[in-house]
Amino acid sequence: MKHADALKVAESLVEHFRPACERIEIKGSLCRLKPDVKDIDLLIVPDLSPLPRPRAEFGKPPPPVYKTALDKMIAEMQADGAIRLEKIGDHSKKFYLKYAGISVEMYLVLPPATWGVRSVIRTGPADFSHWMVTKKMHGGALPDTYYVKDGAVWDGAFEMKFETPEEIYYFKLCGLGWIEPKDRVAKWKR
Repeated sequence: MKHADALKVAESLVEHFRPACERIEIKGSLCRLKPDVKDIDLLIVPDLSPLPRPRAEFGKPPPPVYKTALDKMIAEMQADGAIRLEKIGDHSKKFYLKYAGISVEMYLVLPPATWGVRSVIRTGPADFSHWMVTKKMHGGALPDTYYVKDGAVWDGAFEMKFETPEEIYYFKLCGLGWIEPKDRVAKWKR
C-alpha cells in the first residue's frame, strides 16, 4: 500500500483506539516514511483502568469479560466483521483490517517496559533495532554495563531499571544524539 493511503488508515485507527489508550503512536515503516508499506505498526500504552463486570442473565451465555478497553474494542471489531484476528496476546496483537486490505500490529508498553526502548525497537528498521539492543562488545550501540530485557534497559551492576520515557533518553544512554526515523541505519562494529 502506498504511504499516503496507509497513513490515512493508520491515523483513523489511532483516533478509533485513542479512548482505550494512555498513549498511541504510529511506528514502523510509516514512521520511517517508506514509500510502500506492508503493514501498520502501532505502539500503545493501554488504559488499564478496570472495566465494569457485565451482568450475567439467567438462561443466556455468560457475557465476555475483557482485561482492557482495548481488548473490548478489538473484540467488537471482530464481531462486526471489520477485522480478521491473527494474534491476541498480552504484549502484542495483530489483525487484518478487511476494508483497507492491510495487517495491523499493535505493540503494548506494559511494565517493566518503557516507551523509549519499545519505540526505538518498533520504529526499526530491524537491523537498527538489533544494533541498538546489542552491547558494544558485540558490535552494537548499547554500553556494556547495560542490557535490554522485557522492553526495558537494566543496569547489570545494580540490577536497576534505567528509565527511558522517550526515545531520546535511550539514544543518550547509548552515547548518540537524535536520529530521525528515516535515517536510522545500524553501524555494526566487528
